[in-house]
Amino acid sequence: KFQQYTYTYISDPKYGEMLREANHKPTAALSQITQTLVEFQLNPIHQTEIETVVNELCDALGASERIFTSPVPVFYTRFTARFLAVWLFALPLGLYAPFAGTWNHIPMIPVTVVLGLFLLGIERLATEMEEPFSILPMEKMCENSIRGPIMEQLERSRSSPYQPEMVV
Repeated sequence: KFQQYTYTYISDPKYGEMLREANHKPTAALSQITQTLVEFQLNPIHQTEIETVVNELCDALGASERIFTSPVPVFYTRFTARFLAVWLFALPLGLYAPFAGTWNHIPMIPVTVVLGLFLLGIERLATEMEEPFSILPMEKMCENSIRGPIMEQLERSRSSPYQPEMVV
């Protein structure tokens, strides 16, 4: 019964269209999971256990979105850049002894430049990955990741836009 119902439910084009049009697709899918549980009229103990798992999934989704949308503090980036600059200025002192056998230590200069370019490039990539936005609109991020899905969930629970037929 469950497999047949699930296959009918997932393959229904109306369900797919509802998910495509949802502003926050994971919340819409969780809402449909909850509706399906209610429609099956399970044993209350089993339904409570399943709803607990769905709630934990929703909590994990919310925590993941908050981590994803949280900016990295700027002082981490500044400290890394300053430490890297000091390290690169001290690098020739560390390379002086290994290049003692060369004439006048000239090869130390290109080695220092190449190492510096590689490390500064890695630092630049790390900075871009830490903060991909030039200006972080926290208000808009909170609006889209928290308030929007909650309001959509409330509307969905009030109007119940999609009710598949129960397969018996």
